[in-house]
Amino acid sequence: MSRQKLGQHFLRSQPVLDRIAASLEATPEDLVLEIGPGKGALTKVLLDRGLRVEAVELDPELVEYLRGQWPPETSKLRVHEADVLEADLAQWGPVWIAGNLPYYITSPILRRLFALGGQMRSAVLLMQREVADRLVATPGSRDYGFLSALTQWRTVPELLFRVPPGAFHVPPKVESAVVRLKPAADSLTAVASEERALFEEFLGWCFAQKRKTLRNNLRAHVSGDFLSTRSEAKLRAEQVGLYEMGALFRAIQDTEGWSRVRRGGIATAKPPDGARIPGES
Repeated sequence: MSRQKLGQHFLRSQPVLDRIAASLEATPEDLVLEIGPGKGALTKVLLDRGLRVEAVELDPELVEYLRGQWPPETSKLRVHEADVLEADLAQWGPVWIAGNLPYYITSPILRRLFALGGQMRSAVLLMQREVADRLVATPGSRDYGFLSALTQWRTVPELLFRVPPGAFHVPPKVESAVVRLKPAADSLTAVASEERALFEEFLGWCFAQKRKTLRNNLRAHVSGDFLSTRSEAKLRAEQVGLYEMGALFRAIQDTEGWSRVRRGGIATAKPPDGARIPGES
């Protein structure tokens, strides 16, 4: 059975499964959160390594199947029937995360994981190669965008290896890749914890229209007089690294460079429509 209706294909390649489990670098004392275990191919590998696993699965039939294969009374597996986009992922404390992410909701899942902060000790995730390439893209490259900046602000991403369609049942029409994420220090952007929501909003504004300069994308939120003093305002967001983005944000905060509208508290709580993230419908 394939979960194409849920945007996911079952990984069946044993070498790939083994590499994912090994890349997680978890020990038997650690707790693993598995996202979308399916019929338990990766789950089995994790359990065979002596790991404790909390699995979040949306499909009730698969939940019943997994509980039958590994009863909670006799195994280290606990299966939770829940939507990963709605479940309380912080309830388990520090976790090592593994999963084969459904292609169509990869970005929303990533943003939920970023919100865990240091509780996410490491994450090894299988996803569409196009999205994986964006996570590790460098400023100035074609693939660098809002998701790149957001990922590299909250984590240290590493593209581990590619996975061909033949590793799945049923094979997807695109190539996949495995990425490892580890928490990043905020020192790269000098953003305080209480400013994180605003800085994420700021990144969304910067990337709202990819072909426009920062000056044009930020004009509704930042004072024009302030922007006229900043050389980077003439560049597009994709040309500006995170350190420079953080410096620009810090300067706006320190000089109260927000526009009158922004200072009045009228602002969106999420990136504007123009800052669509690859993988979101």
